[in-house]
Amino acid sequence: MKQKCLVLILPLVLLLGCTSESCDKNVISILSPIQPSARLLMNYAKIRVCQASENNSTEIAKVNDEQKLILVYDLYLKASIYSIFNKILSVFSIFFAFAVFIWPCLALWLKNRRPDQKWYESPIVQTTMTGIAALLFALYSQYKDKQTYTENLMRYAVFSDQPANKLAQKVIEEIGKIDNGFSFSSVTDDKNKAP
Repeated sequence: MKQKCLVLILPLVLLLGCTSESCDKNVISILSPIQPSARLLMNYAKIRVCQASENNSTEIAKVNDEQKLILVYDLYLKASIYSIFNKILSVFSIFFAFAVFIWPCLALWLKNRRPDQKWYESPIVQTTMTGIAALLFALYSQYKDKQTYTENLMRYAVFSDQPANKLAQKVIEEIGKIDNGFSFSSVTDDKNKAP
């Protein structure tokens, strides 16, 4: 199944810029301080494939670079999704953290405005708000770690001298570790280890 996907994705990636006149071979042109690391690494991997195809490299070297590009692109997709999750979770985390912070002031203000309603004075409401804020921060932290790990794996794939088939084995193993999900045992095991 993965081989079929690679066979289908490879021509698409090549059509998206590596074989056309839009193939940018200048590394300086991809440098921008406002782009995520994953996009920078993806653009650099594209440039390497473009340069390999233009430099009359051997067919084996071209295929190797193209396979590395597919690995990097797969990691790029994963890092991009984690980046989107992080942006959403960070906004909600900040909102709920702010709500927890101002809740006592808001309760006093509502007490003067609406003395007949008492729900805002309930400790259950404030505890729920605090719990939601903590959950959002935990999820943000979890996905930020996954994004960072994926970007580091992209760096390894882009700058590695290993052939693509050996590199693919390592990337598949590491992706398996990334996709394990959240585990409370991993959090508690780290705390139980002696420094």
